[in-house]
Amino acid sequence: MDKLTLYKLFAGEATEGEKRRIRAWLEENENHRQQLLDERACFDAMLLADDRMLELYRRRSLSYKLKRIGAWAAGWAAVLLVAFVSSYWLWEHRQEAVPDGAMNVVSVPLGQRTELMLADGTKVYLNAGSTLSYPSAFGQGNRKVELDGEAYFEVTRNEAKPFVVHTQMCDVEVLGTKFNVEAYAEQNAFSTALMEGSVKVGNNYREADVVFLEPNERVELKAGELNVQSIDDYDVYRWREGLICFTNENFISLMKRIEKYYGVKLVVENGELAKHSFSGKFRISDGVDNLLRVLRRDVRFRYERSADRDTIYIR
Repeated sequence: MDKLTLYKLFAGEATEGEKRRIRAWLEENENHRQQLLDERACFDAMLLADDRMLELYRRRSLSYKLKRIGAWAAGWAAVLLVAFVSSYWLWEHRQEAVPDGAMNVVSVPLGQRTELMLADGTKVYLNAGSTLSYPSAFGQGNRKVELDGEAYFEVTRNEAKPFVVHTQMCDVEVLGTKFNVEAYAEQNAFSTALMEGSVKVGNNYREADVVFLEPNERVELKAGELNVQSIDDYDVYRWREGLICFTNENFISLMKRIEKYYGVKLVVENGELAKHSFSGKFRISDGVDNLLRVLRRDVRFRYERSADRDTIYIR
């Protein structure tokens, strides 16, 4: 099978005819299945490798993308992916061959984002510094994944198999919907925002503390209890589009977010900056220096990088 057709499948651009061809091709030979998995690993690694390549992938013709993929993906496949996403079509035809309990893990480095598709067709967007654990194939019970970090889910509906996102603090259960979960374990914080459908959120520390969200609602864990609020600003969830959006956010809090998106340490040495709040939208691809230069128009400060360029001191 030619790479162009396989990459169209991975990108969600394959026609029904091309999908049928891939199904038939997979059944022809065991080696074909391994080839598909190998190509999927390269495809996912390319998307993880660099946000600029992700933009290139989305904007250019698929034939042009293929010319660039080999050079980028080869060096990243073994480094960035602990395990890669299995093809939906392979899972559909070879479900019985996957051992129960086999888990895949995808970890996204700071300064990166990625998208992946699970075996049931659910699409997941993973934010920087996030880790998702998921089975190669979902069993007969629920569809359960584990998250440490932030992810946006577009869950394929299946009323017979609820979809469960397990985090350290809370579990989120849905049948099929779109929602955002932020649960970085090291920050000891949890929130879920619902865009479509309905979700059930359970507090792992208090069994009786359970809430059901309606669209345009979010729940946050505060002082050990679940607190439901209306969503006032959807822009904060546009990180999956490559945007940093903030409204009236304190400078110190904003710098903590910036660290995640750019994989750098930001040390604020100017105490006066804690008194200021900012609103704005920035493309992550424009870089941290551009963001700091724009913020500096509203309040005076200077900044400089360390010799190894891993730390920015704001004075």
